[in-house]
Amino acid sequence: MRAICLLPILLSPLLLAATPAAKDPVTVWKQGIADQNRFYAATPHAMLKIQDSVYLGEGESAVLEGRKGVASSWRWNSKPGAPKKGDDAPVRLSIKGGKLAIQHDGKPVAPAQLQKSVVVDAGVDISGQPTQVGAGVDGWRIFVFNQTHKAARAFKSVSYFAYDPAFRVEARFVANAKLPPRVFKTSRGTDKQFFHAGDALFRLKGKDVRLPLYTSDTRNIADMSSFFTDELSTEGVYGAGRYVDVAGFGRFPPKAVPIDFNTAYNPNCALSPHFTCPLAVDAIPVAMTAGERDPGKH
Repeated sequence: MRAICLLPILLSPLLLAATPAAKDPVTVWKQGIADQNRFYAATPHAMLKIQDSVYLGEGESAVLEGRKGVASSWRWNSKPGAPKKGDDAPVRLSIKGGKLAIQHDGKPVAPAQLQKSVVVDAGVDISGQPTQVGAGVDGWRIFVFNQTHKAARAFKSVSYFAYDPAFRVEARFVANAKLPPRVFKTSRGTDKQFFHAGDALFRLKGKDVRLPLYTSDTRNIADMSSFFTDELSTEGVYGAGRYVDVAGFGRFPPKAVPIDFNTAYNPNCALSPHFTCPLAVDAIPVAMTAGERDPGKH
């Protein structure tokens, strides 16, 4: 359930690369890193091309402001007193009765089109998705993408520890039949809600570990995630914790789940301020020299 781009959580590229034909975990891992680099900086809606963002809940609105021909000028204004109807603003957004209304140059735009792309200037477009704006509270997140953003141009690569098969485990899974909600604080000071699917029990580096796994969908659980810290947190890995995704276990609840900590990744907030990333509270009592390293910026 990777938070890499457009939904509340999506599967990590390191797991998305794991097709039935790709059986070698090291090959899958390498391809996943290549995909992650692409998703961060090379695709049209790459994470590091996000210039601005706005999160809207019920009764809230925003307008897009900027100057044609100046890609770096486009920003959201969601403050009270933002330009009203009739003022010069190319895009207007509002949520009323749970429905998102969009106007582009005075014409309505379907939310389905916004989920794809709405071009506002040369090299600049907006795209949005439904997301949680509070614990269990639905809203929308809309990004402004600038194809010439300096962060994307400056990006070289993510950094991972060398692959270590000792950090790939087959864990016993103890399901939580009640799937209780769990509220996490996020990097933006808001709350996000997930559901405790159960615990993975395994032994790692001579220590017994019980790691909670969470899901965002209680009806059809095909993947789960852990948000964890470890003994290296703030000393070589991202201090707010890392995530690892679990998939390919078949029908839920499984008796066992494969977990490859070599694919553990940083939340998007490690490189971008435009996401709401759950802050990890579950600790693994091991120095996890596997997975993604600290990018050196927050």
